[in-house]
Amino acid sequence: RWKNLIYMINKLALYLKLMRVDKPIGYYLLFWPVGWAFLIATSGNPNIYYLIIFIFGVIATRSAGCIINDYFDQNIDKRVSRTKNRVLANQSITNEEAIILFLFLVIFCFILLLMLGLEILLFAIFSFALLILYPLAKRYFKLPQLILGLAFGSSIPMVYILETGKIDINCLLIYLTTILWAIVYDTYYAMADKQDDIRLGVKSSAIFFGDNDIKYSLYLHFCVVLLFTIIGLINNFQIIFYIFLLISLLNIIYQNTLAKKRIPYQCIAAFENNNIFGLIITFGLIFNYL
Repeated sequence: RWKNLIYMINKLALYLKLMRVDKPIGYYLLFWPVGWAFLIATSGNPNIYYLIIFIFGVIATRSAGCIINDYFDQNIDKRVSRTKNRVLANQSITNEEAIILFLFLVIFCFILLLMLGLEILLFAIFSFALLILYPLAKRYFKLPQLILGLAFGSSIPMVYILETGKIDINCLLIYLTTILWAIVYDTYYAMADKQDDIRLGVKSSAIFFGDNDIKYSLYLHFCVVLLFTIIGLINNFQIIFYIFLLISLLNIIYQNTLAKKRIPYQCIAAFENNNIFGLIITFGLIFNYL
């Protein structure tokens, strides 16, 4: 009996590892744009019920995305030093187990969708399609980070439909901001594997940008701040929001400096530091509405 219990605990640990629960940065990067949408759509008074449902949705969606990504990439992951110990790559978990867990999470997301209402069904289908498309895009599309950005921002129209009943200019600007931001931070992430990706024929923005990867990442991040400035002007935000935007510029320069030498672990650090950028913007919005 104890052996069975230990076996089940070990299996659960492997499933959580497959879902990247031990690396929560992805949850944060997926949640911040949702938080921005809720705050801006409701002028700082989000529906708490909707917000809690979306938090669970973020966790399930990101976990499902990690599973399907590793499922499609397992043969590539085996040949990259940083990813060779992922649980599908080293066969700690079978493909059948991974697919069952993926389907369970998708069903859970559908249940959450039913709790919100079917008016956002089309956007949910679009989001699910992007979830499947992203790992495949890395094989054929030169800028797969664009697909990632579309996926990570796909919840924003859902928030607006639920909270305001329509998609307006704010919704579109936040979506565009999220897409550009995702390209920035995932370029830093891709820079860590750039040489391996070139060797294996995997596409990424880091390869697409070539020697300008550092420069273009910086410019795109400045565009993110510019878009937030436009959002602020459209909505007559308080001066406190722009102070937080100035702080975010320091964060951007720090990230770019981290990645400048293209040392893999520093590129990963620059990627992860985007959680701080998302936090700064969120605090700026919260203090603006307070």
